[in-house]
Amino acid sequence: MKEIIRRPEDYLLEPYSRVLIPDADSGTFTALLLEFPGCLAQGDTPAEAYENLEGAAREWIRAAIDLQQEIPSPSQSHSFSGRILLRLPKSLHRQSALTAEREGVSLNQFIVSTLAEKVGAFELYNKVTKKLDQRIHQAITNAAVFVFDEQYIGLMRFDEPNNLTVDAAKVNPRKEPEKK
Repeated sequence: MKEIIRRPEDYLLEPYSRVLIPDADSGTFTALLLEFPGCLAQGDTPAEAYENLEGAAREWIRAAIDLQQEIPSPSQSHSFSGRILLRLPKSLHRQSALTAEREGVSLNQFIVSTLAEKVGAFELYNKVTKKLDQRIHQAITNAAVFVFDEQYIGLMRFDEPNNLTVDAAKVNPRKEPEKK
């Protein structure tokens, strides 16, 4: 039987969950495709973020295919009834029931709110970590540019239009401090 080969574009016609997150600080937007771990893109407008996400998703799918990994199906294709059977240790069941009673809510409400807090904290952690990574990268880039400028200013010249060279004979990367 002949294997049907799907293109990344074919996958993206399916109802995958795309999420848009505005960043009030920078005024930009981040778009995520939830079913594809790590698949995200940014843009100055929502439309640009979604357009960039489609390109990132195509590359994500190509990489997964090249690595012979399974492409996740859209989460909408799974049905969720809102009901789960939960098994937990008797001691945790007792502690949860006592805490719910103390808070004046049902055990079900207590478990739902506790899970919602955990999921929200996880999402906040991911957002803060991403922002921190961006700021660290920017600080490192700024420091590298500053060091380059300090070491090579005055040693650079244009031999011809758009051809910058550094006079290597004048560069002494291990310059000893002057003795007084």
